[in-house]
Amino acid sequence: KRVAQGARSVAGVEAELVDVGAGAVPWETLAGASAIVLGCPTYMGGVSAELKAMLDATSHIWAVQGWRDKIAAGFTHSAAPSGDKLSTLMQMAVFAAQHGMVWVGLGLPPPFATAGDGAADINRLGSHLGAMAQSRERDRELPPGDLATAEHLGRRVAELTLRLEGEPAGDAHRHPTTRDWVLPSRDRPALPAPLSRTNLRALAARRERFEHHLTVVATIGDAQLEIATASEPVYFAHGNLSDELAVALPTGDALVDGFPLRTFVLETETAELFARYNHRPLDLLLHPYGSLHWPGMLRAPYEPFSFPPGSRRTGLVLVACASRLTPPTDRPAETSAARLEDVKRYAPAPDGLPLMLADLEHDAARDLATVCGARLELVVAPAAIARPCGAWVVVLTATKGSDFADGDLVRVPAGSELPGAGIERALVLSSPTREIDAAPASWSATPSAPFAPFEEGPAGSLPLREAGLLLTPLSDRVVAATVHGATARDAQIPRYWLARMLFRVALHGYRLGYVETYEGFYWDDRDGTVRMGVRGVGEVQIDPARAPAVVERIYRAVAPPGYVERLT
Repeated sequence: KRVAQGARSVAGVEAELVDVGAGAVPWETLAGASAIVLGCPTYMGGVSAELKAMLDATSHIWAVQGWRDKIAAGFTHSAAPSGDKLSTLMQMAVFAAQHGMVWVGLGLPPPFATAGDGAADINRLGSHLGAMAQSRERDRELPPGDLATAEHLGRRVAELTLRLEGEPAGDAHRHPTTRDWVLPSRDRPALPAPLSRTNLRALAARRERFEHHLTVVATIGDAQLEIATASEPVYFAHGNLSDELAVALPTGDALVDGFPLRTFVLETETAELFARYNHRPLDLLLHPYGSLHWPGMLRAPYEPFSFPPGSRRTGLVLVACASRLTPPTDRPAETSAARLEDVKRYAPAPDGLPLMLADLEHDAARDLATVCGARLELVVAPAAIARPCGAWVVVLTATKGSDFADGDLVRVPAGSELPGAGIERALVLSSPTREIDAAPASWSATPSAPFAPFEEGPAGSLPLREAGLLLTPLSDRVVAATVHGATARDAQIPRYWLARMLFRVALHGYRLGYVETYEGFYWDDRDGTVRMGVRGVGEVQIDPARAPAVVERIYRAVAPPGYVERLT
C-alpha cells in the first residue's frame, strides 16, 4: 500500500494494487500498465509461492515480449534482519530482464551507522536493488523507515515512468510496429544520376501499408522483387507461380532479428509435410515450384497470438519470383555447407523437388537462381556493379558511415555503374537479354487496398451461401464449410486466419496462385480461372469478374469479433 501511495503522490499517476494470490490474474490490467512493481514476503530465500505461480504463468507474454520496455521494480519483507531478501529481489530482477523490462533500483545510499536502532531511517537495511522491510513476527507494524522506503520506491518508479513517457513521440509517418527498426536518414543525399535509390526498410515502415502485403519494388519483365512484413505466422500455405527465393532481411531491431524462423514445405496434392527450414535473417530459401511453403505454420487449434498493446513488432522479407506461371528450367539449389542440418527432411521430396538454404551473411559470392530469365546473384565487397542490361541491387550489409545503408535498393540502368565502396554484401538481379524496368509506383506511394478493411466497413453475417459454397458459424472462432452439399468431416476452419487469407487475396489483385489456410480452405487462380473450396471436399468456380465482390462478402462475414487489419 505504501508503494502505491508513493506512486500516487506524483501528479498524473494512477496506481492499482493487484493481489495475484486472490484468484485470476488481471492480465489486461498488467498489459495496460506502464510500470509493474513486484512485491512479496521472502520465503526460504525466494519469492512466495503465490507470486512464483504468477511469474511462471507469463510465458505467453514472454513469447511476444509483451512487457518489453515497461518499468519494473520490487520490494520484499522478512522476519530476520537478513532473511536472504537480496535473493528474492534478484529473482524478481532476473524475471524482469527476461521480459525485456527496465529495472529500477532504490537509488538511495545506505544510512550512516547511528547509536540508535535506526528504525526511522530510510533504506535502513542498505538495499540498492529494491525496497526491503523487516519486522519480527510479533510486531504489529513495520518500522517507519521501511514504510518510507516503500513510498520512495513508488514515487521513484512513477517519476521515471513519466520521464520516459514524456520523450518525444516517434515518427508520425512510421508504422507503429516498426518503431524499433533502424532507418537511414531521410535527408541523406541522392545517388548521382542516372542511379536511383530507395530503402526497403523505409518502404515497409510506411504507416499506410498492411501486413503481409507483397509489394512489388523492382521488375525485369515478369521477374520481380517483392517485400512484405509479418508480425505473426503467415496465414496460409502458398503454391507459387514459379520458383520463389525468399530472404528475411535484418531490420535493426535486435528482438526481431534474433527471433528463430521456421518455414515448412508441403506436398501440393496431399498437403503432407516433407521438409522444414530452420532459418534466420540473411538466409535465402528456395520455395520450389510444385510445392507449398508455409512460414510459421501453427498446430491445432491455430490460436492467433495475443499481443499486449504496443508490443507487436514486424519482420521484413524480400522475395524474388515471377508474376506469371513459369515452371523453372535452371536450379542451382546448393545449400551452404555449414547449414545442411538446417534443412530438415521428413520424407522424400515429391518429384525430386530441390531445397536450398543459402547463407548470404557468410557465403562467398555466387550465382543463386534464375527466375523468369533473370539471374539472382550474391556479390561480396564489389569494386563496382554494372550489367549490360542494367541491374537491381539490394544492399544486404553496408559499412557504417558509407553512402549506403542496410536494405538499400538501387536501380542501376544499362550503361551505368554503381561504385561498390561501402557495400559489403548485396543481391543483384539482372537479365542478359532484357533491360531493367523503371522504378515502380510503390517507391513513391503505398499500394492501396481494393476495399476497406473489416474495421472500416460494415460487417457481414453468417450463414453465407455463394455459388454452391455454404459457410455456417460454429462459434465466434470457427466456421464449417459445405461445398455442393458435401461437408468436411470435423473440419473447423478458423475464422481469423480465413479472413486474413481473403484480404491478402484482395491485396494481391486476386492473383496469388494457390493459397490454403488451416483445415483446407483454399483459393486457386493458377490457370486463369478462380476456384474456392475445401481440400478433400470440393470446390466452386467463381466468375473472375465477380471475384472481388465474392471475396469481400465472405471476408466481412467470417472475420471474428474484434478483428482488425490495421495492426499496432
